[in-house]
Amino acid sequence: MSRKSFTVDRRALIAGGLLAVFARKGLVFGETRGNRVLVVGGGYGGITVAKYVKKFAPNAEVILVEKNSMFVSCPLSNHYLVDLVDFGELCFPYNSLVVKYGVKFLNDEVLDIDLQRREVITKGGRVRYDYLVLSPGIEYDYDENPALREVYWHYPPAFKPGSEHLYLKRMLESFEGETILISVPKMPYRCPPAPYERASLLLSYIKREALPVHLYFVDENDGPPVLREGFLKAYRDFYKDVATYLTNTKILSVDPKARKAETTQGTIRFDMANFIPPMRAPRLLERAGLLKKGQKWVKVDPLTYETEHRNVFVIGDSCETYLPKSGYAAHSEGKIVAKIISARINNKKWEGELVQQGICYAMVNLRQAIVLEIEYKYDLETKKVKKLVYEDNTWKVSTAKRYYEWARGLWRDLFT
Repeated sequence: MSRKSFTVDRRALIAGGLLAVFARKGLVFGETRGNRVLVVGGGYGGITVAKYVKKFAPNAEVILVEKNSMFVSCPLSNHYLVDLVDFGELCFPYNSLVVKYGVKFLNDEVLDIDLQRREVITKGGRVRYDYLVLSPGIEYDYDENPALREVYWHYPPAFKPGSEHLYLKRMLESFEGETILISVPKMPYRCPPAPYERASLLLSYIKREALPVHLYFVDENDGPPVLREGFLKAYRDFYKDVATYLTNTKILSVDPKARKAETTQGTIRFDMANFIPPMRAPRLLERAGLLKKGQKWVKVDPLTYETEHRNVFVIGDSCETYLPKSGYAAHSEGKIVAKIISARINNKKWEGELVQQGICYAMVNLRQAIVLEIEYKYDLETKKVKKLVYEDNTWKVSTAKRYYEWARGLWRDLFT
């Protein structure tokens, strides 16, 4: 894979830097002109909204709030763990949004949301809005499985972009043991095929290097939720001698010092582990009143992603909809919300979109991939969704090549 170099031009650095400095000094982005769009979360969904609102409604004032200074892609992050891509290939600065599209980038953390006053409270101050788009991703739900809370610091899940992947990669590079344990929570969680792809890539690497390592794959589900045939064939035909796959199995407790996990099917001893916990929408949305008691995901209008609060939208992994929780889905939802907000700013009618596409790739070894494509059709009368599913579970090098081009296409759409 080619190495990518990044440059930050002077205007972008100044623009982004000034916003960050203002935030630290407590600047309030106060009175609006009726066209301020505040986007919380600089992932696939948030970037898409920010960019496309400015494209569709250039007169809009768009502010993107993100606590990380650089975008890091979760799609293809498993590939980094086994040296198929460099970490730099997953990283992009936000400067193109500032310079090319006029988005204001606020490098700050959101602490609270006041829906009545139409304000977002950050560490640095308060920002008022006319339109609010929330795309904050996921939060690990250790209340659902407290056994995994303490082991986070020993074994990062690596389902949030950035430092967790760097730490997990370092653990793998220094690993000299004989057993690895990976656990998968019950659906729904971020990117359904990701744990199975991670296991497949690690197992393929283990076999290629002839390492004396056995992997225990502990799955709370009854099998892979998507691309099942392709993953199970990989296990049966290629990895069975180096892996033990346990379905309908839950982690009950973990002793990180003794490196021992108690499960519903017995005790597993390990030398290294990757415990993937249950997930939920961030508690920020609960404090704001968008999550009701007992809910893990924000309920939204399935066509507009608007909440019960006018001009407040939730997209991406945090919302409950018929689309899977994935970067591609967040990107698709972001385009729809950008069209809706732009139409309202421009005093035009949004025509509506009843059909959406979904696509999902996954590696089954270091060279070959499988793919899932879905068309979703929403019926306005029945309020139900019809899915047309196409799965290609045949391992192909050509599918892996398409996988990389798909990811690069997404990145180009976000940042160019």
